[in-house]
Amino acid sequence: MRSLLLNLLGFLALTGFYLVGELLVLILSIPMPGALVGLLLLLVTLLSLRRIPFMLSQGAAPLLNHMTVLFVPAISAVVLFWDDIEQHLPGMIAAIVLSTIVSLAIAGWIARLLFLPKQEK
Repeated sequence: MRSLLLNLLGFLALTGFYLVGELLVLILSIPMPGALVGLLLLLVTLLSLRRIPFMLSQGAAPLLNHMTVLFVPAISAVVLFWDDIEQHLPGMIAAIVLSTIVSLAIAGWIARLLFLPKQEK
């Protein structure tokens, strides 16, 4: 019973971050999705706490266990809008490849700064 209550409270906390993000976007007219603003609020909260509260990890566990099911709407949207995607496919592929290369280069540069010992001058 305690585990179920922790799962429910954690899920409600995660839902609360989502709703606060949506509300902020609505009130402040922020040109970002409300879900992203909610995730950023959750990130700031977790970074300020410097740990993950047990309640949140319990609430997120069922969602993470079934995450693949949550991608079904996105995959079905690709099928529904295939004609539009097909028109812009070369540009989309170029954007994906370029952004992947840039992301890997930045991640490698940051990792090198963090993990390689400082060289004396």
